[in-house]
Amino acid sequence: LARDPKVVAFGECGFDYYRVDKETKTKQEKAFIEQVELANDIRKPLMLHIRDVKGSMGAYEDALLVLKAHAKVPGNVHFFAGTYDIAKQFWDMGYTTSFTGVITFAKEYDEVIKNAQIEMLHAETDAPYVAPVPFRGHRNEPLHVREVYKKIAELRGQDAEEVRVELLKNAERLFNVTL
Repeated sequence: LARDPKVVAFGECGFDYYRVDKETKTKQEKAFIEQVELANDIRKPLMLHIRDVKGSMGAYEDALLVLKAHAKVPGNVHFFAGTYDIAKQFWDMGYTTSFTGVITFAKEYDEVIKNAQIEMLHAETDAPYVAPVPFRGHRNEPLHVREVYKKIAELRGQDAEEVRVELLKNAERLFNVTL
């Protein structure tokens, strides 16, 4: 199924340490390595799910170790919630980072977005969760991605339409599609 031309990426895969014990971490690592190797085999980019315990970057650091050892395909860190230093390590490997509606009401990722090369960014919604301002408290919808790319543009001091076009190019390049 993954070889079908309609499939543009492999994922979500990675580490979720939000509620995890040591045994589960071992199982996650084994599964993640197998998923990375499958993505290598089918030559499709990885869509990474990496979630950490608040205040920790352990899941990101562990994912970087696995990717450096095993990955031969590009990928994107979906719903990025790490630091600038962590983002830079992914970017240096050619991996992009995507941001959700969280950036419209939280400041933790401003530095990452401001200092990234535009080619390394994506906007996403993660619908039906984390609706952006002005839709907080309601079900998130894919159309709300507009608020995300507008916020990226605002943080970077760029025109929203120019950022939208650049982000579309990023998606086309990563997923080898024409939008």
